[in-house]
Amino acid sequence: MTKKNSGFTLAEVLVATVIGIISIAAAFASYNYFQKSHKSVTQKAAVNGSAREVLAMISRDLRNTGYYHVDFENNNCEALRESQYDYIGITHNKKWINGKYKQSDGLMVTYSISAKERIRIQYFLTQYQNSSDWYLKRVVNINPIGHSRSGCGAWTRNYNMPVDDEVLVPYIEDLQLIPKDKDGNIVFPVCTSCSNYENSQGGQTKSKENMKKVHTVEIYLTLRSPKEVFSKARPTKIINGEAPYGSNIDVPPDKYYRETFFASVHTRNLAKHVAISEQTGTSIGESSSYNK
Repeated sequence: MTKKNSGFTLAEVLVATVIGIISIAAAFASYNYFQKSHKSVTQKAAVNGSAREVLAMISRDLRNTGYYHVDFENNNCEALRESQYDYIGITHNKKWINGKYKQSDGLMVTYSISAKERIRIQYFLTQYQNSSDWYLKRVVNINPIGHSRSGCGAWTRNYNMPVDDEVLVPYIEDLQLIPKDKDGNIVFPVCTSCSNYENSQGGQTKSKENMKKVHTVEIYLTLRSPKEVFSKARPTKIINGEAPYGSNIDVPPDKYYRETFFASVHTRNLAKHVAISEQTGTSIGESSSYNK
């Protein structure tokens, strides 16, 4: 009786090998694709999360700026009420804060947090050491005293600084802050530490007049992903701001993800709405017909 040996033929082995290679290649391609997608989504989520937190913080300070506690008093200097730091300052085109593309803005807001404490908060861009990248810095002063007309001293530094050089958000590409009046017109200048250009337009003297006209502030915040996201370099166009604050930016091709975030904030303690009397057309405070 002849014994028959069972097994695979050469053709069957080759077919099985080819199918196995195709399956492994497909699995590897899928893994690589999902890994890149996860990396991209993670980077974008980090940028979005950072932007939301920063915009919420800046918006809160803008809504509070100019507020004084009804019982505010400070033994150091009565001129705190009417000092040049009372309201809001937006510095445009100043060399040490103008960012990677030489047009970023800095922000300063001041308001009371109690009957005896007033805070000054500053936001501005600072460059990393030995790097072309910038980060958004936040500095907080309690009861700041600057130069004044009532004997407080010239640029004395009698204040607490609970927050200094805080890295609020890394890899910031641009920050534009556009103050507008109640009619939607740009208010310029509105600065405390004014640039040469702002000084040529009236500087601090004009700014002190303009501060109480600021009804809203538009914020354009452009962030970049910490790591490369795209497989191929691509150009980016940053669209934000309007003259004289900022302009569109053409970024050379690279593999980073960038996004611009926008918020419009009402500065409720600065330019205040004046109600009009229906009968006389004068303000309520002046109308003899109101509440009769």
